[in-house]
Amino acid sequence: MKSLKLIICNVVFLLAGVVFTHAADEQAPAASDPLPQQEQGSVVVPVPGALMTPDDSYSYNPLGKPDPFRPFINIDVSSRKKAEEGKKEQKEESIFPLQREAVEKFRLVGVAGDQFRRVAVVEDSARRFYPLFVGTRIGLHDGKVTEILPDRVIVDELEDKKTKRIILKLRKNI
Repeated sequence: MKSLKLIICNVVFLLAGVVFTHAADEQAPAASDPLPQQEQGSVVVPVPGALMTPDDSYSYNPLGKPDPFRPFINIDVSSRKKAEEGKKEQKEESIFPLQREAVEKFRLVGVAGDQFRRVAVVEDSARRFYPLFVGTRIGLHDGKVTEILPDRVIVDELEDKKTKRIILKLRKNI
């Protein structure tokens, strides 16, 4: 009795699978039809291949919203070349705030740590604070923090193939 029920269930599932597969094949477009078709009323009209190619005159107009596919920055190559020629004489401004001002413009605010690892804190002219470690680059002339002592920071700058040593001393509050 159980085996008969099992056989009947398997036949029902098999028939259901055949029916659903046949229904899906009727809804899918035929593989032999190369062109997509548009419906006009009850008449089916094939779309020519020339209309399927992408068009370069793309426009996006959702009333005041920016086009998500257009770049944020438009770069003009000719003006960029002119700017590069003008900047050959001038050194470019660094993106790092410690390398935008001369070392002398920074004020040593504090030193923390022990004899093995120290951290110094400097303040710029805009009253912003920056941490300094040994090896940190600072200043306009590619200076490098070489030593941090309990009361001073020593920075070595390379200027005209000479090493210039700058010392930032910790000022005591009175």
